[in-house]
Amino acid sequence: MVVSLVVMITVSSLIVRWDERRLERQAEAGDLRAEQRLERAWSPPSRDNALIGLAFLAAPLIGLFGVFYYFFRTRSRSVLLPWTWSPVGFVMGVAAVIVVLVANVAVVAPLAWLVGIPLEQ
Repeated sequence: MVVSLVVMITVSSLIVRWDERRLERQAEAGDLRAEQRLERAWSPPSRDNALIGLAFLAAPLIGLFGVFYYFFRTRSRSVLLPWTWSPVGFVMGVAAVIVVLVANVAVVAPLAWLVGIPLEQ
């Protein structure tokens, strides 16, 4: 359980920070859309609270909502108006959640097998 929590928090943080650095490089190169997306991104304390705090306080799977919401929010012009949300942000968010889940299974399943913990239960 602890290993799963650590893997999910680590991979979630790495994905979001990787995207932020990528957007920063694009904004420095003069991309106006990247600048607008960075404006909608979380501040570092808020980002860490969403990605780490949700997983610790509620359940590791709820932290995945923070990963999805980051991509949905940064790629959409408005979260409140339904006609301005971005399908690209939605798809990127779902893809990021799938990457986190696959990484979790790739680490936890072999570890459980090595220790002898049955995964069927």
